Amino acid sequence: MLELLHSKTDAGRAEIRARALPLSRAARNLLLVLDATKPAGEWLRLVAGATQADLEALRQHGLIAPQGAGGSPQPVAAPAPVPVAAPVASAPAASVAQSPAGGSLLLDRAALYTYLSGEAPRLLGTFKGYAFALEVEKADSLSALQALALQLVERVQKAKGEDAASAVRQALGLR
Repeated sequence: MLELLHSKTDAGRAEIRARALPLSRAARNLLLVLDATKPAGEWLRLVAGATQADLEALRQHGLIAPQGAGGSPQPVAAPAPVPVAAPVASAPAASVAQSPAGGSLLLDRAALYTYLSGEAPRLLGTFKGYAFALEVEKADSLSALQALALQLVERVQKAKGEDAASAVRQALGLR
């Protein structure tokens, strides 16, 4: 079980918002950060105080599932950027949506969620990235995720400069 990739289920994402179950602090923190980018054992090493029992409790409550099983697991890899030069007609309809600013392309909700959740800690650092991941978890619509994507670009630009922000824009498919 520790070598498997796990994803939050729909119930897991709902629990993050509702906080209805009596989870330990370590289990709740594990639920917040866990995604399919790392094996479960690595997440246990990264989350202070988290144990295999916490991971098992999340599985028993149906809040996480091994990659490819039940719920709606997220893709393992970060989504590929939508080519900027490609016309909208050549991009798959399910992977592209209009941004609030109009004209710029963003990934669909699932791909955008996966990118923002997985890349924020790497781009913003552990603490700021964790706080940003919490904002992503609270986002309840595509437009909310799109707004967070634009915020991520701004935060990366302030923290790491224009070159890093440009790379994020490209990964998000922004012009």
